[in-house]
This record gives sequence, C-alpha cells and structure tokens, in this order.
Amino acid sequence: MRSVRVATVSLQYRGGPTAEANRTMIRDLLDQAVAEQPDIVALPESFVSQGVAYTALEEIAEPIPGPTTDLVASYARANHCYILCPLIGDHGTTKQGRFHNNAVLFDRQGHIVGMYSKIHPVVQGSEFQSLELGVTPGSEAEVFETDFGHIGVQICFDLMYPEAWAELKRKGAEVVFWCSAYDGGKHLSIPAWLHHYYIVSSVQSRYSRVVGILGQTLAKTGWHDRVLAYTLDLDIGLFHADFNGSVIPDLRKTYGPEINLDVWHEEGLFTLTTNRETLSVAEIVAKFNLDPLDDYLSRNRALQDAVRASQIVPDLTPPYLGRKQWS
Repeated sequence: MRSVRVATVSLQYRGGPTAEANRTMIRDLLDQAVAEQPDIVALPESFVSQGVAYTALEEIAEPIPGPTTDLVASYARANHCYILCPLIGDHGTTKQGRFHNNAVLFDRQGHIVGMYSKIHPVVQGSEFQSLELGVTPGSEAEVFETDFGHIGVQICFDLMYPEAWAELKRKGAEVVFWCSAYDGGKHLSIPAWLHHYYIVSSVQSRYSRVVGILGQTLAKTGWHDRVLAYTLDLDIGLFHADFNGSVIPDLRKTYGPEINLDVWHEEGLFTLTTNRETLSVAEIVAKFNLDPLDDYLSRNRALQDAVRASQIVPDLTPPYLGRKQWS
C-alpha cells in the first residue's frame, strides 16, 4: 500500500466582497480540511478574487510571496501538509502585462515547491483580444515531486486541451489536481480514463471531486458539505484481461481479503490493490507474471509498427509465454 490522504474544498459560489473576506472564508475551510490530517489540500482557482468586483488584474493580483501565500504557507507548516494555493500572481513586470493564473505548491514546512501557470486562459470578451483581463499563458505542464508521489496541476480551461494532460502522464504524474471556477463534471473522467491517474478537483462552484484512475467519481462535495477528504492508494495496478484474466482465480485463492480486485467486465480491465502493508502490487506482479496495461499496450504497439513497416518483429516474448489469452 502507498496511501495518500487528499483534501479538497468547494466554494459553492460564495465569496467577496473583498480579498480579505475571502481569506477569512478560506481559513474556515482550511481549518476543516486540516482536521482530516491530509497529506495535501487543494484550493480552488483564484479563490481570493471570488466575488470581488474588479476591472483590471492590477486590482487583485498579488506578489508571491504575499498575503495569501503567507496565510497558506502558515497552514502547511502548522499542519505538516502540502497545500496547493491558486491565485493571480503579480510577477513584477506589470507594464508588460505579465500576470499569470498560478497554482503555488507548498510543502509540509511551508516552503514553495514549485508553481504552475495556467497554459490555456480563457478569452475575455467577444473581441478575442484579451485572456482573462490580461493573463499571460504559461508554457509547461510540470510534474512536482512530493514525499508521497508525483503530482501534476491543471487549471480550469486547461481541461479543454488534451496535450498537457498527456504530457503529465509521460512525466510520471500519479495524481493531477485541477483547480477551477466551474465543476468540470463528466469531462474530468476523460483524462483520468485515458492516462490512468487520479484527478482531484477543487472548484469555486459546487462539486469538487476525487476521480479514480478509470474515470469513476469516488467522492465529491456538494451543497451540504464544502470539504472532502479521501485516501488514495497510489500502489494500484491496472491490467488488461488479455493473458491476465485467467490468473484472477489464482490471485483470489492465494491472497483472499489481502487484495482488492475490481474487475471492469465490459471494458476488459481490472485493478489490483493490497490491504497488507508488507505486500506490494509489484510483488504480486512478479509472482504471477502479470502484465501491466501500459506494458501490454506498448508490446502490441511495437508489434503493430513492425508489421506495418514490413520489418523483422523484435523479441517481444512476455514472461507468461504459453498462457491462455482469453478466459
């Protein structure tokens, strides 16, 4: 098992009329979130400006560090957890319009681990001349290393563009946090399904979610509770039923309640986690010559490419040579 406890909040469209009022609101939500003893807390996109009337970014942008990041850093330090803090950042080059829609990641000591800048700000106005009143787009989908695993970040309108989500997969993200002004809904299932990482959303609106690696909603906030905590198991194996499905009875006989098998019959997939601290998925994979989905797809792709190009097929022999393909 490799557990990480995540906490997230939703604003339920509340906020304002000032940035300081929003900092007071987020204190209450953080007090609830840290009571769950999370490893990491996610906050919504630019929460400090929710419900604040402004006509230019200069009115709501903050330096980093600044009053909002100082507040969040103090919570991270006092509660020994990571916190993801989105805000409009003033990077000291306002004459060139260099404001970014940021998400700042703090570690358990309240230090800045890194910062993601929204790659795809949304247009502001039908003239198509401005992005979010002057936000400059970021350029990199970075994966951040924490003491519990590798995480990525996306913000709001980024959900409409698949490239960065795929890049986070290539860089090894195990959980992607999506900070947003709107819910996202079923759309959040798509990158989770395609890339098989967890997604945790934190929204200004109503439904912050925890999404499983096959796109299923595991938990969400709502009208009656704006705070959500959930424990993820990052030691999770995903397998195609091809060549692996026939082993399921033996897995069950060997481990019984020490493992969790979740079979997606229509999709031809299953996931595997363990309930014993001393038993890892990697140990089970080695013992039973299981073929993780990514490996199986890569092996198929190599064979397809060779046949398509009329090349000699490389040695792709798997460790389960001779095993029945379909149950």
